[in-house]
Formats: sequence, structure tokens, C-alpha cells
Amino acid sequence: MSLPLPLRLTLFYTLLLGLCLAGFGYLVYHQASQQAYNDLDNLLKSRAASIRLGKDLLIGSNTITPGQPFKLPGVDELGSEGVAVEIFDAQLNLLATTSDVSASNNVPITSMNTNPSPVPWDARAIHQLLARLTANSSAILPTDNIFNGIYSTVIYEGQIVRVYTTANNPLGTMQIIQTAHSELSIQQTLEQLRQTLFLGGLLGLLLALSGGLCLTWSTLAALRRVTRTAHEISLSQNFKRRVSLKRRWERDEITTLAETFNTMLANLDASYQQQKRFVADASHELRAPITSIRCNLDLLARVPDLPGEEQEAALADARTEADRMGRLVNHLLTLARADEIATIQGEPQTNRSSSSESAREPLVDLDSLVLEVFRQYRGVGGEQEQHRGPRLTLQHITPVQVHGAADQLKQAVVALIDNALKYTPAEGSVTLALSVEDQEAILKVCDTGIGIAPEDLPHIFERFYRADLAHSRDQGGSGLGLAIAASIIQTHHGQIDVESKPGQGSIFSLRLPSL
Repeated sequence: MSLPLPLRLTLFYTLLLGLCLAGFGYLVYHQASQQAYNDLDNLLKSRAASIRLGKDLLIGSNTITPGQPFKLPGVDELGSEGVAVEIFDAQLNLLATTSDVSASNNVPITSMNTNPSPVPWDARAIHQLLARLTANSSAILPTDNIFNGIYSTVIYEGQIVRVYTTANNPLGTMQIIQTAHSELSIQQTLEQLRQTLFLGGLLGLLLALSGGLCLTWSTLAALRRVTRTAHEISLSQNFKRRVSLKRRWERDEITTLAETFNTMLANLDASYQQQKRFVADASHELRAPITSIRCNLDLLARVPDLPGEEQEAALADARTEADRMGRLVNHLLTLARADEIATIQGEPQTNRSSSSESAREPLVDLDSLVLEVFRQYRGVGGEQEQHRGPRLTLQHITPVQVHGAADQLKQAVVALIDNALKYTPAEGSVTLALSVEDQEAILKVCDTGIGIAPEDLPHIFERFYRADLAHSRDQGGSGLGLAIAASIIQTHHGQIDVESKPGQGSIFSLRLPSL
């Protein structure tokens, strides 16, 4: 069973925090421990140096009796925070100590316990020091008569005692000095530090765990809301639903995600409504020719002795509707292929990728293509055609080449000319012009027709859209010409713009990247 995402995130970051606290605590404890023991060593060494310099020995040097240990005045004993000191001659006879001296056995006793302190504190260290002195007697100079000391540890009264052993040579007499101090206070201090670091780290982890859990749980609540909304939308197919957003002053990444999701829902809703409208319009457009063909076939089947003229008329009507239905199906297939190409290409790509894709397409002489379409329309009926419909004229044509499919580009140009001729009265005119600006080939189709209302301009490239909104077939079109032209130009990395005023005509501008 997997853990919830908020708990997993909280545990992960709590683990990282615990590792960081453990590492930091180890460094703090190690530094404090090293500093405490260094301070203890320096204390023992400085106390021995003060004895060596005679600050304590020389005070009572005249009263020292051989064989009678001298009590060093004003010095704390081992049981307190002070340093215990013992001074021996070369034969390890005790000369002075910080402890009280028993006259009966000459054994120093500390004032804080009844057990005698060791004499010496560390005999092994003294022997090591004497051996070094014997081996390096030439190294002891009158100006520097102290030998490098030896640090050691001994167990006394269940305590670990740090001992420093060094040599002194006042007035030519060899003396061994040992200073000692218990490590109990250091151990107690370090133990308190360990407890403090442990409890502080544990408290920090608990606070981080609880705070992180609350934070991630509340933050991911918005994600759960988005997920729940998406699930409900998928079940109900209601793309009008939206994810509730936070207040403006509480914007964060989750709010941005919710806005993006709402934008996606709006686009899906628009696409869904467009698809529904497309299916309804396609069904409507196909129903009419199918109904007409069926009626004519039913008529021929029910009335076998129908006069020949009427039979020919019924068959001609059925053939006309079949041709119209075939054109509609072809248009739908063209749009389906364009949608497939757009899906493969995906989102708009960089100029570099678009250029590389265009470079692989064949070159098309756009000026020759426009002239070919112009000659086709002029050659339909000659001068007689000119009197039956609007006049088609040709303005300046600039030679230009573009990358693309000639058949598809020709289909787009034909669609624009058909649309212009269809909505231009017989006394009007349609003009073609081809120019080049900023490495773009611009084909303009201008007409003096009925124009397009401003509220219809954003929708004229939609499939099956007609400005009258009645889907009439008075002009004999399917409502797919401009949609096909827009799809073709889009697949060729171009665009179509339109300017129009009702009653004054329209100008369609087709732009394609040129060489």
C-alpha cells in the first residue's frame, strides 16, 4: 500500500533535515569536545609552567626539609575546578604537593576525599620522561631547561584524570612536575551538550514533520480539487465546468495550474461545440442531396411508364445532387487530411524547424499558378461569361517562388476566387494582385461584393459557416471553401487576412514565406 503523496514528501524532506541536523550536531559536538580537552591540556601545561618559573616553589624554598613534602599554598585541589600538583626529585621523592600532608606516612590526602591520591599520579609517564632526558641530555640548555611534557590519563576514584608530566631544573637540581585534573566536568558538559543537541534536533524534526505535513496537505488540496474536477468532467462530458481559483493575492503555482486547466477546458469546450456544429452541418448538407436522390429514385421506381423527358429530368437532378455530394465529401476529406497534418506538426515550431521543413518541399512558381487559375476562369465562357457575372481582372503580378504543394495552393486560390465571385453582383469586379514584401508573397483577392458584417469576420473561416446563419444553398456552395483555404495556408506556414465593409466589398490577403 503506497503512502499518500503529502506524507511521502514530508517524510523525504524530514529525512533530509534529520541528516543535516545529525551532521551539524556531530560537528558541533566534535568541535566542543576537542576545544574542551585542548583547554584542559593548556591549563595543565600553564600550571606546570608557573611551577617551573618558581612562582610557587621559590616562595617556600627556604623552608623545604629533605624528606618532608611541602604544601603548595593557594592552589585548588583535584576535587575542585583547580589543578592538583606533585613535584618529585630525580629519585621520585615527593618534594611538594597541593594536598594536605599526613605526618605519619608522608602520603598526600585530598581535602575532598579520605582516600590517598596516587604518588605519583602516573609513574609510567615519569619513567618515560627520565628515559628521554637521559637519551637527550645534551638537548637541555640553561636558557630553556624545560623538556617537552607528556600527556596521559589515569583512573582515580572512578574518574578519568588527565595528567601532564614535565621536567624542571631550578638551581641545577632536577625536578619532575606532574599536574592533574579530572575530566568529570568536561564529560558532564559534553553529556549535557549531547542531550541538548538530541532534544533540539528531535524537537526540530517533530516541528518539521507536523509543519511540512500541514503545508503539503493544504497545498496539494488544490491538486486534489483539480483532479476531482477533471474526473467529474470526464464522467459528465460537461466542458463548461471550471476549477475554482484562489484569491488574487494568494496566487502560486497551483493557481497557475488551475488557470491553465481552465483555459484548456475552455479550448476543449470550444472544440467540442465546433465539432458538434460541424457534425450537425455536415449531416444537414448531406441530407439534402441524399433526400433528393432518394425521391427521384422512388419516383422512377413507382412510375415505370414516366415520360422520357421527366425520366431524364429526374436522372439529371439525381446526378447533380450526387455530384454535389461528391464535392462535399471531397472537401471533408481535404479538411480531414489538413487536420491530420496539423496534428503531426503539433504546436507552432521555431523558425529554424519551419524553414528546414519548408526546404524539403518542392518549389512552386506562385505567379504562374495565379496566371493559370486566371486563364481558367477567363476561358470558361469568353466574353459571354463576362456579361453573365462579375468581371475578373488582373493587376500587377510579381514573379515569386514558394515552397509547397502546387495542387493544394491552387485549390486555396480557387477557393478565394470562387468566394469572391459568388458574393459579387454581375456588375461588380474581382481583382487579383501578387506582390512580395519582407520575404513574403502576398496574393490579394479584392471584390466589390456585398461585404461581410463585423460580427461575422471572426467566423468566416469556420467550417460550414455562412454569414446569413441560415445555411441556405442559394449560392450552391458547401460552406467549406474558406475553411479549406485557411487549412492549406496554415499547413504551408502562412496566413490569410481579411478586410471588409458591408456593401463595399472585401479584400482577402494570402501570405506565404517566399525565397
